[in-house]
Formats: sequence, C-alpha cells, structure tokens
Amino acid sequence: MSGGRFCLSVDVEGLWGLFFVRAYVDDPTLASGGRDALPRMGRLLEERGLAGTFAFVGHLLLDACGPWEGSAHPEIPRPTYPWYDRDWYDDDPGTDEARAPLWYARSQALAIHAMGHEVAAHGFAHAILDESHVPRAVADAELTSAQAAAVDAGLPTLRSFVYPQNVVGHVDALAAAGYGCYRESDAGQPARAGPPGGLQRAANLARHALAATPFVGHPMVRDDGVVALPSSFPILGREGLRRVVRRSARVARIEKGLRRAATEGAVLHVWTHPHAFATEEALDDLAAVLDVVAEWSERGDIEVLTMADMAERARAG
Repeated sequence: MSGGRFCLSVDVEGLWGLFFVRAYVDDPTLASGGRDALPRMGRLLEERGLAGTFAFVGHLLLDACGPWEGSAHPEIPRPTYPWYDRDWYDDDPGTDEARAPLWYARSQALAIHAMGHEVAAHGFAHAILDESHVPRAVADAELTSAQAAAVDAGLPTLRSFVYPQNVVGHVDALAAAGYGCYRESDAGQPARAGPPGGLQRAANLARHALAATPFVGHPMVRDDGVVALPSSFPILGREGLRRVVRRSARVARIEKGLRRAATEGAVLHVWTHPHAFATEEALDDLAAVLDVVAEWSERGDIEVLTMADMAERARAG
C-alpha cells in the first residue's frame, strides 16, 4: 500500500440548514438532537486521537443579533429560489444563544476548537450557492459574513469552506474571502438544490446498504491557490429508511474506502450532520466507524487530516 488520507467533515447547521422544510421548524426535535450530539461527536474523535473539520453556518457563531424594526440583517443581500417563497432570514429570532440555541451556537464552536478540531465555514445563513439563481453579491456576503462572525467569536480565520447542500458555486470568490479550500460534491457529481427528494436518493441508500466501494479522489490546486478537496459519501443517521443500513455495512464501506485510498494514495473524505446522530444507536454507529479509522491510522496505513491540513499538503506538492 502507498498510503492514503482520511478526512471527516461535519456540516453544523442548527435550524439554518433545515428551515426551508417547514416541518423541521414546527417540530425542532431533529435540530435539538443535533445540538446535543455535536459535543459527543467531537469527543468521540478526540478520544481516538483523531481531528475532524466542523463546518459551522456562520450565523451560529454570533453571540447575538437584532432586534430589528424590519427584516433581519438588512445589510446582507438575500438569495431567492423558485422553490422557496419566503425571505431567507424570516426565521432569524434576533436574540441570542441562551434564548434560541438552534440559531446560535458560539459556545459549541469554541468547545470544538478547544478539542483541537478545525472550525470551518458552511456559509453564513446556509444560502445555497446555485449560480443559476444566486448572484455573486450574495455569495460574497455569505463568505465574508462567516469570516467576520468567526473573528468576533475569537476563532482563527476560517480556512475551509463547505458548500450548503454540496452545491458548488462562485468558487472564484473563495480566495478573496480568506478560504484556502472547499469540499467538492460527492464524486464530483453535481448536487441538487432545494428540499430533499429525487430518485437518486434510493440509489444512494442502496449503495450504503450494500457497502459499495466508495469514490476516493485527489486534491486539486486551482490557479488561485484554492484547493478542491474530493468528497466520497455521507455517513448516514438512522432516520426513516436509513435504518435499513446495518452497522456492519456502514463499517464495511468505510473499510473498503480506506483500503482503496491507501492503495491508490488517495483521499477518503466522508461527511455528515450532527442531527444524523440524535440517537444512541446512531452515535454507536459513528463510534464503530471511528474505531476502524483509528486502527488504520495507528498502523500507519492512513493519515487522518482536517480539510485545511489536507489543502496545505496539496499546495506543498
């Protein structure tokens, strides 16, 4: 084996990544479970000597915001989409973490950073940067506002960017906003913007259930120095039909990916959300997966890196 790399990135959204499906706002149980799971995910990695990348929606890094007489954050340009008929900031409570912990999570970001994990950006308000509907001004605001929120929180400059819903757009805006890398869509295939759905979901679930050997890839350094990091697949929770995927299949798929990455000198980059681990059973699944990664790392067959560290390696050749 020639050695490979592994990366886990976690999209931390609170309700910012769920509000456009109104049922999640009406019943925030899933988002609440994600908030509870987040520190436990950080500790599962820390206990195994592994570091991950936790990409926070920038608004979560605020200590407080508002109140406003009119629309929330009037200084920030809005995205508009054909599938969403409300103002993107309509649900912003304009309060603070104590009163609205699903819209603010500065304390959690600081705790994750203190554990040695990377804090990255997942936009500012989880605007989906679909270039067919979102102009450059909205993308610039998403990128720079997240950086400003991190500075205000006392965090280091955010070096990595994870695109909401994996819809990659306005990549040429990243460098000017201080980002050095981003996560590509899974296997480089275009991602779909909007509420969950589509026939592809069934095919993806089948690949998980059958423990199909995943995609592994190589970082690509752009002319502007920003590194495109390959993405392999998401680690699923146990909501709904995802229950059919056995723990043994989840572990086997990671093992197949690690073996392929090690053989090809490539990257296995998996990602997930905290709300996927809102149950003890799901957290046990994650622990089993991380046990395998730790074993491969201890043997020296795989190197575990954050997104930012992987990008630095790529730029260094």
